[in-house]
Amino acid sequence: HAPRLALAAAMSSSLGPTPGSALVAPPQGRDPLRGDARAVVRRWQGGKGGPCAILAIVWLAFVVQWFLVVERLVYLDGRWPGSELAWRVAVVAMPCAVTFSLWCVHFLDPGVIPPKKETDPEVLWYQTQSRPVVLGERFVDATGVPMVVRFGKDFRNQTTKTILPANLVHPEDPEGPLLADGTAPEFNKLCLTVRHCSTCRVWRPPRASHCAICGHCMARFDHHCPVVGTCIAQRNMRWFIIMFITAGLACGGYLGGAVVRATQVCDGELGVGRAKCHGTWEVIVLSIYASVLAYGAIVLLCVGVSYTVGMLADVTTKERLGKKPPGFDKGLGAEAKHWSARSSVGGGTKRSCLGSAGGALREVCFAPVSIRPRFPVSRLDEVSTDKRAQG
Repeated sequence: HAPRLALAAAMSSSLGPTPGSALVAPPQGRDPLRGDARAVVRRWQGGKGGPCAILAIVWLAFVVQWFLVVERLVYLDGRWPGSELAWRVAVVAMPCAVTFSLWCVHFLDPGVIPPKKETDPEVLWYQTQSRPVVLGERFVDATGVPMVVRFGKDFRNQTTKTILPANLVHPEDPEGPLLADGTAPEFNKLCLTVRHCSTCRVWRPPRASHCAICGHCMARFDHHCPVVGTCIAQRNMRWFIIMFITAGLACGGYLGGAVVRATQVCDGELGVGRAKCHGTWEVIVLSIYASVLAYGAIVLLCVGVSYTVGMLADVTTKERLGKKPPGFDKGLGAEAKHWSARSSVGGGTKRSCLGSAGGALREVCFAPVSIRPRFPVSRLDEVSTDKRAQG
C-alpha cells in the first residue's frame, strides 16, 4: 500500500500542480481556454418549481389528514392514555421532517469543488504540445520511489494528468498508449489519474463530474435532480435519502390514520354501521386518499431503499446509467478497473461488502455540512447579465 499512499500524498495538494514543478511557463497573452469557459458558466440554474410542488403536495396531505382524520377520530384515551396528543404531534412532525430534509437537499452544498480564476499552468503547457500524450515532470515521492507525470486525453477528449511510477514508462515508446507492463494507465491501479475541467479550471478527482446546470464540479457526483433543483453529490446524498425515507414513512403513517378512521365510520358503535358506510362521502374520500398514500409510501420507500443500497455498495447513479469509458467496470465493491470508477476511500482495491459500506458511510454520511457556495460571477457572465437587463 505504500506506493498508493505516496500517490495520494502527491495528489493531495488541492489536485494542483505537481510537487516541485519545473514545466515550461505558460505563454503570455490570452488564455486559450478562458473565452469558452467563461461563456458557458451559469451557476445554480435549478428552478424552485419542483421543490415548491413537493411542499404543496406534502402540506396538502397534512391538511386533509388533519381535518378529515385527526379532528374526526374517536380516541380511546381510556385504553391508550395520551393517544390523541401523540397522534397530533406525529401528524405535524412528519411533514416538518420532509420539509427540513428537502431544504437541506436544495440549499446545502452538494459537494462543490471550488473553481479557480486561472487555468493551471500545466494545462496551458500541455495545450502547446503537438502530441496527444506527453511526459512531464519527474520527481521522487516521500517513500523514495521515482515518479513521472503523464498528460493525455480521455475518451471525452478532456485533459488528464496521471502520476505513475517511473518503472512503468515503456522503454521503447515512453509516450505511447501502453505502459511497460502492457496495460493502459487508465486501468493500472499503481497509477493515479485526475481529469481537468476547462470550465471550473480544476483537476477533478475520480468520480467527480461537472454539472452544466449548477455550473460547478461536484465531488462524488451522483446525478442532477430537476425535481429538487440541484445536484445530488457527496455532501447532500444523505439528505436526499432521508427525504425519501421520511416522505415514505409519512405516507405510511397517514395511511394508517385514514384506515383507522374509515374503520370507525363503518363501526356500529362509533359510526353509521357497515350497511350504511359504503355510500357516505367520508368513506369515499378516505378511500381515494388512502389509495394515493399507499402508492406514495410504496414508491418513496422503494426509491429511498434503492439509493441507500447504492450508497452502501459505493456505486453512483452516473456509474450505473451514464456514459461509460471503454472497459469501464462499475463493480466498486470488488475490483474497479478504470480509474474514473475508483472510490476515493477505497482506491479501487478489492474490498469486502462491509468495507465498501463503511467507506461509503464515512465519505457520504460524515461529509461536512455548509450552505452551498456563491462564487463571484465571471467577467463574461456579467456582460451577459447586463445584456439581459437591457432587454
